Formats: sequence, structure tokens, C-alpha cells
Amino acid sequence: MIIPTLVNKRLAMASLAIAISAAAATAQAALQIEEVVVTAQKRAESSQDIPVSVTAVSAQMLENMGVQSFSDLTKVSSSLTISESNNKNESPISIRGIGTYSFSIGTEPSVLVVVDDIPVAKSGASFTNLVDVERVEVLRGPQSTLFGKNASAGVISITTKAPSEEFEGTLDLMAAEGEEYRVAGSVSGMVSDTVGVRLSAYTTDREGHIKNLTDGKNINGGEASGVRGKLVSNLSDTLAATVIVEYNKTEDNCCALTFREATPGATFFGVPVLADDLTPSDENREVRQDGLTQSDATDSMVSVKFEYDAGDYSFTSITGFRDWEYEWMIDVDGLDIFTLNQGGPYNTELFTQEFRVTSPESDTFEYVAGIYYADTQNTREFARGPIAVSNWIGTADSESYSAFGQANWSLSEQVNLVAGLRYQYEEVSTSFVDNLDGKSCSAGCEGSADDSVVTGKLALQYSPNDDIMLFGGYSQGYKGQTYDVTSAFNQATADNPVRAEESDSFELGIKSSLMDGRLQLNATGFFSDYTDFQAQSTVQNSETGTLAFQLNNVGALETQGLEVDAIALISENFRMNIGLAFIDASIKSFEGADCYSHQSAEQGCVPVEAGSSTNAQDLSGKELANSPDFKATIGGDLAIPMNDMPFDAFVNFSYQYQDENNFSLLQDPGTVQEAYGIFNLSAGIESKGDENSYRVTMFVNNVFDESYVTNIGPGTFTSKPVYVQNVPRNAERYVGLKVRMDF
Repeated sequence: MIIPTLVNKRLAMASLAIAISAAAATAQAALQIEEVVVTAQKRAESSQDIPVSVTAVSAQMLENMGVQSFSDLTKVSSSLTISESNNKNESPISIRGIGTYSFSIGTEPSVLVVVDDIPVAKSGASFTNLVDVERVEVLRGPQSTLFGKNASAGVISITTKAPSEEFEGTLDLMAAEGEEYRVAGSVSGMVSDTVGVRLSAYTTDREGHIKNLTDGKNINGGEASGVRGKLVSNLSDTLAATVIVEYNKTEDNCCALTFREATPGATFFGVPVLADDLTPSDENREVRQDGLTQSDATDSMVSVKFEYDAGDYSFTSITGFRDWEYEWMIDVDGLDIFTLNQGGPYNTELFTQEFRVTSPESDTFEYVAGIYYADTQNTREFARGPIAVSNWIGTADSESYSAFGQANWSLSEQVNLVAGLRYQYEEVSTSFVDNLDGKSCSAGCEGSADDSVVTGKLALQYSPNDDIMLFGGYSQGYKGQTYDVTSAFNQATADNPVRAEESDSFELGIKSSLMDGRLQLNATGFFSDYTDFQAQSTVQNSETGTLAFQLNNVGALETQGLEVDAIALISENFRMNIGLAFIDASIKSFEGADCYSHQSAEQGCVPVEAGSSTNAQDLSGKELANSPDFKATIGGDLAIPMNDMPFDAFVNFSYQYQDENNFSLLQDPGTVQEAYGIFNLSAGIESKGDENSYRVTMFVNNVFDESYVTNIGPGTFTSKPVYVQNVPRNAERYVGLKVRMDF
């Protein structure tokens, strides 16, 4: 038999008050929050029993909160921030204020995304639809001991649904304003006594929400489709195999940035930046451009997993291969007077192999140990023209070997000790050929380096009773050295890779189940210290107007704060979930940092030393980019029994609030997004019973039509300060209808 694998302070106080009042309601003993099983420690465990700060959401919770794409996961975790730019590969994913924004193909993310045990090498490959998902786990804080060098800030683990023991199928249909359509479905069942198969697929189509005044067309929309097949086979009584094949494709007429602010008289190579019919504003959804805009990607994945039971021990082998191809091109100038495009293709190939052994479950001692291998090959071609300003091809490769282990000792009936170590050796290399004559790397530049590191984790948990668990711990994070592969690459860059990023993190937390299991209240206080944090900056020469893109090692930074997660069953038919994150992420030391574009001496941009022509600023004590001080997520699910009808009704709502946020590491005052909150509402009906069921949902996203942006940056090659922005689809109210049928 196949078994499926496992807004401010007032808002904060109001959210806590809701949870407390929910707990005070009269309870029925049988009414309890269901247990969520996670694999945060490489074995199946209850999320409430482990000393890990984790948010775990089931498929039903994802449905209720309207989570359809990867970007929507910010609805379920208050510590998670995703800043989408006009380039998927440059859209950082941050946890507790820590994420990686970099132009270089060699730079790896600080937040690791894992899908069905296979890592996603580039964060850009994560931005796909979430289809047929069983659960999502957001692990907060460094997870390098068990997950390796890409997890210095945290992990997002996505588990898709496994084959079912009985035949079943689903069909999801969605239509929304803006000519947006989505079809998704799956079929699952047994094809023999020992083999189960699950097939899922989706297709989406959306007209853009940005108007191009040059030709009257809407842009920043696109099409996407994908298919996944999962086969699980019992090869014997002790050996099972899982094979997964997945393919995703997107074709977007995207990437147009709108003008947010422009200094009067600003020009682009002598041409006025703004057309007469364009008005910069934070709500601007119009452009005037004549260049090519596209962002097309294909993501292919194959994995094979063997699980062998030798008595009470379990041996696992996971082999994975992922290939991500990304074609990106944008109109740099944003004008229809002449054309200046930049972009080119990316390609990342990742091969991974993991072997691990899991000891039997024990009340005294249990462990997991393994070895891990990863080979990543990155290639990028870049051109800016049509008059050749930049034209190059670069590679950045990595090969790493790791051995890891983590054990859990029961020191008494109430006290457990968790300890783990990981050793990693990594080799990195790069090559760069500048296709323009007379450049320093016209004949090619190459570099290579290697390093090794040991990271660890130590945690202590104390359970005074069955309903409360206290924990404290220390963990180390690590992200390896890398190469800054951009247009400014030269042999000196090849000889001096950007140093590795390291962190030390401390946590104190509580996990509790109160009021006869109707209230789940968890809280974690944390402090993390990062050394040589890898961060991107963009600098424009005030005299020439040219841009320089640099990956910096920030001297040191700190992030500290408090996270509160609560789930409350207010009644048999009403459930609420609340997430609060208070985060203070600041740059501890970064003297000699680059100045932001057009920064003056009065604003802190001064010569690095007397008589020097090179200017810099001191960022010590400044807030970290892409890190709002306060975030909140609130969701509610209300079931409405309809006793005399063949269906029941329901209402779902969600609210996400985010404090003020600066997108620029260099503290550019023009790149600040003010605080905002988004309220989503849905209601509908669903059939009674499980067989041949249906669910019809009417939804309104962004009910109060709150405008916001996911990125702000300086205009390119402008004579005076100009700012452009990425306005997402969800930055305006729209209505839609979803229909789900199960059979």
C-alpha cells in the first residue's frame, strides 16, 4: 500500500487581543487545532515538538488565504518579505530582514527554497504557481547545519501532494478582472497494488496592468503553464522509490518600470526624461516606451528518491537535477524617442545527491546523519544596445561536498538536548569574456578559489507539561564566497572573490497549546550577528552618468526581534491565525560604503580621504534594506452551516501590514516605500460530503484599493535624480471567481 509522504502598535495590540479573547471563549473538549507534521529536522515530527521557529501551513490554509503563487506566501508568514523587481533573478527573498539582492549569477540566496527535497539554485526559479501543494514550511533563522550553505537566513520548504490510495481528481478554474484566467487540475490513484501515480498541471493567462501609451497596449502580464508527475512504488517490503518529473514555462510581456519621481529638467543623454503625457507618482501605471520587454523562463526538474528500511533504521537517497533557463530584456530608457535595451539569457544547472540515515524514534536518543554533494553551473550573456555599450558572457560554477549530523538526547522526561554539526568543502570558479574591443577581459579573465567551514547548532528544550515547550538555542549560518560577475568584471575581480557570509544566531522561545487545544500560541525572541554580509549596490557617477554595480561585503550587521504566531478556534466554525514580527535589522559597521546616485556632500557623500577623487559614506548604524520594522498577517475562516441546503457557506479574510521600508542598501531617501496594509476577502459555498464535491468562491483582492510597490530604484543614466518603481498586480483592487471540483 502506498502511504503519502509525509500597522503600528495598535494593530499589534488588537491582534493579540483577538487571540486572547478567542482563547477565553467556551470550549468543547473535542474541538482542537489539528497537528501539523513537518520535516524541518529531516524527519517527520509535530511542528509543536521541535525547537525550530517554523510556520507550517496546510493545503486547506493555502486555499483559504488565496495563496496561488510563490509571492503570495508573504500572506502566511509575517517574517517573510519578497521584493519583486523587474528581473526575477534579482528579486530577494528575506526572512527576519535577511535576504540576498545581487546582479551576479554567482551569488546564492540567503533563503533556501526546497521543493520536494530538491533545492532551487536561484531564487528567480521559485516564482512559479503553487499547484497541488500538500504543505509549506517557513523555517526562520540560520538552517545551515541540516540544509547547507544556501540557508544562512532560513528555508522555505514546499511539499507537493503524493499519490493517493484511492482514485481522485481535482479541477480548479479561476477568472478575474484584467482578463486573468487560470486552470489547474490533478488526477491520482493506484495503477497496481504497489505503484501509485499523481499527475498535476496548470495554465494561466493575464493581460498586463501597465499601459504603454506608445502603442496603447497593456504590458506586465503574461502566460504560464506547467506539469508535474509523481510516481511512488513499493519495490519490496522494505524499499520504496519516488520519481518526480516537473516542467514549468512562463512567457511574460513584462518588466516595465513606471516613473515614480523625476527632478524637473532631468534628461537622458540630453533628452528630457518625461513625455508630456506622463505624470510621475507612486500610483503611476503608465509608460511610454518603444523597446523590447520580455521575461521568459523554463524550469525543469527530475528527482529520484529511494527509502530503505533496515529494521527500525531508515536509509534515504535523493538524487536531483534542475535546469533553469531565463531570457530577460528590458527597455532601459523608458522613452519612445530612441531605443536602448539591456538583458540576455541566464542558465543554471544544479545537480544534487544526498544520502542520509535516520535512527529509530526513541524516548532517549535519536539522530539523523548524511552526506551531500552539489554541482551548480551558471552562465549569463548580457548586452546593452543597440549601440554596444556592454556585451559579455560570464560563468560562475560551484562544487561542494558536505557531511552533517544532528542528534536529540533526552536528558530527562522534561529536558531534551539537540546538537548538530556540518562540514562543507566548496570550490568556486568563474570565467568572463568581454565582447567589446579594448576591454580588460576581451581575451578572457578567469579565477578559482576554495574554502571549507564547520557550522553547528545547539538547542535545549524544556517541557514542564504536555501543553508547553520552552526552548533556547544557538546556530551558525554560512553562505560561501562568490564572484561579482557584472559588466565591471576584470581580472582583479576574478582574483578577489567576495568573501563568505557568516552568522551567529541565538533564540529563546515558547510553543504552547492552551484552552484544551483550541489556542496555539508560539513566540520567539532572536538575535543574529552577521559578518561580511553580501549585498548589492548600484552607483551612478555624477560626472559621466554611468552606472557601476557592485557586490559588497558589509562589515557587520545585526538583526533582532520578536515573532508571535497564534492560531485560535474561536468556535467550531470560526478559526483565526495571527502572525506578528517585530524586527530591528541594522548595519553595525560599514565605513567607506558607496554613495547613492546623485548623493551630495551635505547628504554624507564625502571623499574617502583628503584630496581623494573617490567619494564614500558611512552606513554604520543605518537600517538594513528590505527590512520593515513591523509586519503582521491576520487571517480568518468562518464556516456557515446551511442546514436546509445541499451546501454550506463560508467567508475567508486575510490582512497583511508592512511598516515603512527602504529598498536601497545605500539609504537613498527616494527609494522608501511607506507603510501599507492589504485586506483580501472571499466568500462562497461548498457541497456537503467528500465525494464529487465542489467549492465556489467569489474573491476581492486588495479590498480598499491600497497602492504599493515591490521595488524602487534610481533611473538609469539620468542627469538629475529620477526614480522608477515596480507596481505589482495586487497593488489595486480586483474581483474574481474560483470554482473547484473534486471527484
